[in-house]
Amino acid sequence: MAEHYITSKELVNTLKISSQDLITIEQFFDAIPDDEWELLEGKDYKVVAGNGLREYTTSGAYTIARYLDATRKPGFWDVIKEWFSHTKREVRRAFVRKKILDNCSSLVKRNDIFFISKSDVVAIFGTKPSYLSKMSETAQRAERPLIQGQDYDEFIDEGGLHYSLSGIVKLSQTLGTSLTKKNRQEWCTDVGEVIQPQVKDIVGQIVDRDKGIQKAMDKAKRRDRKTCQVTGEKPNRVNALKIAAHHLYSRSAYPYLADIENNLITLTCEVHEQFHQYMGGYGKPCTIDDFIKFVQQYYPSSSKVVIWLEAQKRVLGSPEPVNQRKPHVLYLPISKVS
Repeated sequence: MAEHYITSKELVNTLKISSQDLITIEQFFDAIPDDEWELLEGKDYKVVAGNGLREYTTSGAYTIARYLDATRKPGFWDVIKEWFSHTKREVRRAFVRKKILDNCSSLVKRNDIFFISKSDVVAIFGTKPSYLSKMSETAQRAERPLIQGQDYDEFIDEGGLHYSLSGIVKLSQTLGTSLTKKNRQEWCTDVGEVIQPQVKDIVGQIVDRDKGIQKAMDKAKRRDRKTCQVTGEKPNRVNALKIAAHHLYSRSAYPYLADIENNLITLTCEVHEQFHQYMGGYGKPCTIDDFIKFVQQYYPSSSKVVIWLEAQKRVLGSPEPVNQRKPHVLYLPISKVS
């Protein structure tokens, strides 16, 4: 993990000294090279370009704390150690949360409980499948054992063994006490402590994204005056047509465009159904080029919409489809987590 720096402002606040105190100490250290008290640029601190202020490494901050401890009221040493310990823990947990975010595309809600696949849990803990299985067996014999249906379960339709968030917490406790390397103990313990709030935040993002998609679809219909852009038809008192907002780049293959209004076009449900039949079904990925070909083949007189579609191509650029075998968790359909 990269070196963590503490800014001059943070150092002043942590040690409860004034800015002038810190400047005086820096001047004292710089004035007499090679004495007992020394700060080396590149090792103990770096100078921030632009404002000239220093940011201190662990060793630099420790040196200043030791100097204050020796020349003033004792206690600075313990303060700075506690600060770095807390900050390193928070930095480490930020990496743990990122690991969870990037490795829980299997997230699914069953019986009001969130589960994650064994393979994703292996990646989150940074271990091997065989070792996780061993730790799972150990956890079965713990005072608070893993309970099937509550802490783990087999989901054939989702690819097999899954652990719930409570099961992951129990596994983290087992791993934390079984591992010998301190950094691995800390990582696995942190997983258990952040997994539940992290998944809560992830689910919140999925819910917000789904609302954003619906909002974009409603805006596209209003933009198009609730008129089918291919046939020119729209609902009225006599003809109660149903209309749909169609994604030019499909939601499944291009989920990051799903809430973009420029990626939507208003169609009658009949034309919408016809297009997806043309593509081979609703589950088939589609692009704006597919829709242009469809219009040219079945509605050749609708030249105006083709011009509009070509303009949308330039706006949307050249998007690439996502990995549909393992989509990112933030692109999961809301049905998986609700």
